[in-house]
Amino acid sequence: MAWAADSPVTLTVLGRSSVQEGQLHLSPADLTWLTTQKQLRVGTSEPDYPPFDITNHSNEFEGISADYLALIGQLLSVQIQVQRYPNRGAVIQALKRGEIDLLASANDFERADPDLRLSEPYTLDQPTLVARTHDSPLLDPTLAGKTVAMVEHYLPLSTVQAFYPDATFTLYPSILNAVGAVAFSKADVYLGDSVSASYLINKSYLNNVQLVDFSRMEVNNFSFAATRQNSELLHLINAALQAIPASEQMAIARRWNAGGVSISGTHQVQFSVEEQRWLAHHPRLKVAVNEDFLPFTFFDEHDRFRGLSADVMAKISLRTGLKFDPQKGGSVDAMITRVNHGEADMLAALTPSFDREQRVSFSRPYLSTPFVLVTRNHADSSNNLQDLSGKRLAIIKGNASRELIEQQFPQVRIVEAQSLADAFSMLAKGSVEACVSTLVSARYLIARNYPDQLKISATVGARAAQLAFAVDHTSPILLSILNKSLLSISPEEMDELTNRWRSPVVLDDSYWSKHRAAILQGFALAAVLLLSACVWIVLLRRQVLRRKLAERALSARLEFDRVLINGMPHPTYVRDRQARLLVCNKAYREVFGVEDERQLLGTTVMQSLLSSQEQALEYHRDYLAVMDADEPLLRDRQIVLRSGEVLTIYHWILPFRGSEGRVDGLIGGWVDVSDRQRLVEQLHAAKQEADNANRAKTTFLATISHEIRTPMNAVLGMLEMAARKSEHGIFDRAAIDVASGAARELLALIGDVLDIARIESGRQSLTLESANPHLLLNAVTRVFDGLAREKAIALTLEIDPAVNRHVLMDALRFKQIIANLLSNAIKFTAVGEVRISAHAQPADATQPMQLSVSIVDTGVGICAADQRQLFAPFSQAGNQQQGSGLGLVISRSLIEMMGGSLVLTSAPGKGTQVTVKLALPAADVPSPQDDVPLEMTPGLALSVLIVDDYAANRLVLSQQLAYLGHDVQHASDGVQALALWNAQPFDVVVTDCDMPGMNGYQLAQAIRQAEQSRGEPGCLLLGFTANAVAEEKQRCLAAGMDDCLFKPISLEQLSARLQPLQTEYFDNEASTELTAASLDAHLKTLVPGKLSALQTVREELLSSTRADLQQLTELLACDDRQHLAHVAHRVKGGARLIRYEQLILTCENLEAHCANGAARAELMASTAALQTCMRQLLTLLQEDSAQE
Repeated sequence: MAWAADSPVTLTVLGRSSVQEGQLHLSPADLTWLTTQKQLRVGTSEPDYPPFDITNHSNEFEGISADYLALIGQLLSVQIQVQRYPNRGAVIQALKRGEIDLLASANDFERADPDLRLSEPYTLDQPTLVARTHDSPLLDPTLAGKTVAMVEHYLPLSTVQAFYPDATFTLYPSILNAVGAVAFSKADVYLGDSVSASYLINKSYLNNVQLVDFSRMEVNNFSFAATRQNSELLHLINAALQAIPASEQMAIARRWNAGGVSISGTHQVQFSVEEQRWLAHHPRLKVAVNEDFLPFTFFDEHDRFRGLSADVMAKISLRTGLKFDPQKGGSVDAMITRVNHGEADMLAALTPSFDREQRVSFSRPYLSTPFVLVTRNHADSSNNLQDLSGKRLAIIKGNASRELIEQQFPQVRIVEAQSLADAFSMLAKGSVEACVSTLVSARYLIARNYPDQLKISATVGARAAQLAFAVDHTSPILLSILNKSLLSISPEEMDELTNRWRSPVVLDDSYWSKHRAAILQGFALAAVLLLSACVWIVLLRRQVLRRKLAERALSARLEFDRVLINGMPHPTYVRDRQARLLVCNKAYREVFGVEDERQLLGTTVMQSLLSSQEQALEYHRDYLAVMDADEPLLRDRQIVLRSGEVLTIYHWILPFRGSEGRVDGLIGGWVDVSDRQRLVEQLHAAKQEADNANRAKTTFLATISHEIRTPMNAVLGMLEMAARKSEHGIFDRAAIDVASGAARELLALIGDVLDIARIESGRQSLTLESANPHLLLNAVTRVFDGLAREKAIALTLEIDPAVNRHVLMDALRFKQIIANLLSNAIKFTAVGEVRISAHAQPADATQPMQLSVSIVDTGVGICAADQRQLFAPFSQAGNQQQGSGLGLVISRSLIEMMGGSLVLTSAPGKGTQVTVKLALPAADVPSPQDDVPLEMTPGLALSVLIVDDYAANRLVLSQQLAYLGHDVQHASDGVQALALWNAQPFDVVVTDCDMPGMNGYQLAQAIRQAEQSRGEPGCLLLGFTANAVAEEKQRCLAAGMDDCLFKPISLEQLSARLQPLQTEYFDNEASTELTAASLDAHLKTLVPGKLSALQTVREELLSSTRADLQQLTELLACDDRQHLAHVAHRVKGGARLIRYEQLILTCENLEAHCANGAARAELMASTAALQTCMRQLLTLLQEDSAQE
């Protein structure tokens, strides 16, 4: 056959796809045109462009293009004739001259020709970049500085250079040459389409290259090309391509997908009658194989025939039933001779060539692999055929590449080898400078026998080697059977076979069969040496016996030394003159975590397990200094192990001398004093901590003493002044108010200290309930409105409507936080304003509220240094204002407990802004309750028993209850109280919780048990304690009490707690109005038996009521609410003396309206109601006076 010719070669289309007839519907004009075109001439070019255009030695054309051409021929009912031209340029010119009608596998390279047009695409063209596997997979997208290999007809060179201006391009005639250039380091990157690149990498065993990236170039897909004048043909080609079902297109794509997985099958082959008869008469065939043709044919260690060719014959055996008997055939020439003489029926693996085709007939190829050039692994070895000019090249006799080499490289001296193994052996021994092999075989032989001696340098030629079976010319029926069987094996199934033999592993074939003579010689030499050794052993036996005695003595001595050294609890070691370790004991190894002593012997401290080279160098210098100075070294030091552990040791190093008196090394060791050092450090740390705690306690006591003494000074001073003035009949209300305010500040300070203590101990807790932040902010702002007006500061409140909804929060703590921040803002603002703004997201009431409250003032501001210590307890900014400095600490701690944040921004002279942010879950709106009216319900006097072991507490509470109009008795302990309770009934029992003897809890339990046993209704039992924590209230309730009151308690709080019981009794017992008789009875109870005193009281009450009535009218006219409330409070005191409940009620209503900022109309109504009651009282007093 002609392998290279200028004239076109006609190929037979081998298509593996088919479609049903009648799927393409053509117009009458198209059918008329087709009647004149019975044959469609298609052009292709050398070399092959797999898997699009593939040819074999049988002049068959297959691949993706062949499958589509076969389908087009079926759909258009035309015969497909393929013409192969020497190169791409020749086939394009043939298309323009009209020698062919169509050109396959055309893309942008042909599109750039103005005389050509492309059909619809039939395969995608995705430009792909291929590089070596050991190179970095991250390519620069610009390919700057890279040498790029590309097939010369893939894309126009100008287009590619414009897209990659910084890359250097090298063009190759075939994809095999281009990818091989990358595989053998002649280029950095290959640029080509992904289908052919993947196919070639898998088919050609190029497993040192891989697809690393896709090019960003935009190109058109693969199509068929025709001249612009042949538009009718393109129209029909497009119609045929569109009529091909998608399933068939996918089947073609899967069929030729390189490396794709397919399902192997055993397909039945249709044989002719003559072939079936031949198979029946020849069930077994003798196959000549080359026993060293790795990986195609070889015998393993069990003398079993293996290799790729064996796997292919196994497939054929499944399809035909033939049994193959492999026979070792020696050289290629010898195997061909055996086939010609009938000693063997076929050859298992042989590459076709012109010379060989004269002697045998070849089947269809079952493997394609490139020819490669193998050279010695030296830097000066030849890298290509050009470098072999005048040098020797080993090649197997009849190799297909010989003709190419003789034509293009005539200066190369060709040396024939009988087999591939001989050629490699000649190269390894230096008999030749290079040899030619297939890529797959070269890899296996190099990996097996010459891993460091030989290497693959380059590909040879543009054509790949094709492996096929060979039979004698006189066996055409056998050849036909083999071809049909090979044709039934799909490309996918063939890929599965070839993929098993891709890796260049070293196969474990029979070593005995290859080296039998050498092994026998080795055994003979070993026998001679063994006999000589026996003679020598006899001569030395006596000497050995004498040495054993000496060795036993030495061994005993060494064992004694070993036990002595290893028995020492402290690390001990010996080093030679170069500071290398000679001996170390078990304790030494345990410090470094080494079990085997051999890992340390012979190493210096520079190679040991210390944490740093600097530390190791210090020890090494000490060793050398001890040996040079011949003086010991003893000192405390630290050793840091690689694990990070730090040891404090007492280290000793002593030099030792040898038999000649020289210093031959040193003996060293240490005592671990880390525990002792650790105890000293812990003792020092404990002392430091105790000193800090003592200083903190001293600082706390000094600070809290100052904070307590400041308000206590005001309390004591004002009370002393009030007492002195009262001796002269002067009632100093201002002094009492100042003392009361200072006492409240003192109480707030104590509460803050307790809050801080609970927060730091982790005992502070939140009580979550449904609350409305809008209402809470309004309530807190109203409290501070009066204080802001006193300082002439504008206090404004801006609330987003989204805030006005119920959320789950601790309302009391929230008001405490806002009150603390608002109090600070007003306190530190002399002029300007304090603005409160609240915003919330989202507005949807069903979603959690993101609440943000900002308090902005125009006060003095805070510098950055003060801000850093502002949130420490008892810290103040600049110490210019009074206060304990606990408010901000408590506020921030409470906010953090709520899961929120507090941010303070300030600058001196510009004011301060404090922003509180909280995430509050949505809560249900509480069930509506009756609004508590401003009017207080009238009540009767209650009988109250006070129990407290502290006389002052009993006196204060007795006076408070008496002031509220209640009858009071008291006891100093629980036993006395229980006796009083048993003697007479009481409406209310108020008891201290912590008392000697029977405490308050025991008293409550005793009272409840007595009530239960008697069947009596329970009295109101209240605990009264200074331990103001929630746990105390729970303890009181558990003991049977109704509630727990905390010391100190105000009149308002006490009245509010007793008011429900008073109202109940009043509803059951009290009369609804005051009469002259009841008034007289109440007055007589005040001054019993003294008529003159009674008259004085009546006249004083009459005059004061008239004066107060006149003052109410004047104050209402000028809307002076503060003094209105004062007058109402004064009138209420007199009303309590005479038990005028209606008057008490109207006084409390007016006080409430004044305090809550009620509207003018409500204020006037409540004042008028009070004036009506006062006039009724005047009438009763006047009637009583007239009766007297």
